[in-house]
Amino acid sequence: MKIYKFKIYGQEYETRIIRRDKDEILINVNGEEYKAYLEPTKRQTIARPTPKLERPIAVPGEGTKVTAKPDESKGAGSVKAPLPGLVLKVLVKPGDAVKAGDPIIIMEAMKMENSIPATMNGAVETIEVKEGDSILEGHVIATITK
Repeated sequence: MKIYKFKIYGQEYETRIIRRDKDEILINVNGEEYKAYLEPTKRQTIARPTPKLERPIAVPGEGTKVTAKPDESKGAGSVKAPLPGLVLKVLVKPGDAVKAGDPIIIMEAMKMENSIPATMNGAVETIEVKEGDSILEGHVIATITK
């Protein structure tokens, strides 16, 4: 066991803990053995530093779903939803002639009504949605042929 040296009121003491059983300790002080008893105390909690949250950098890989962006080309003849929402009203039906910019459907997205326009001049070939449908960003709404 370790030897501890104390100086109390100018008197030096050399102590050694011989044995400890729960609250009872056998101590050797300057060659004499004494029994000491520990009083129960409240445990102090030691403040630990908050751990730093480290997340891996998200990198798109294979299997990542690619969606259309509102400002990118929508593809030849297809009209895609620019954002997720709810179809409120379908304004055209298959066979209708449309010009680029004519509204095709009205959808609600983020508590706002949005008019989705035709992307090119031509005739509506198919309508892929109906009123009440919930659609995601990039979902094909209609196809238009020249």
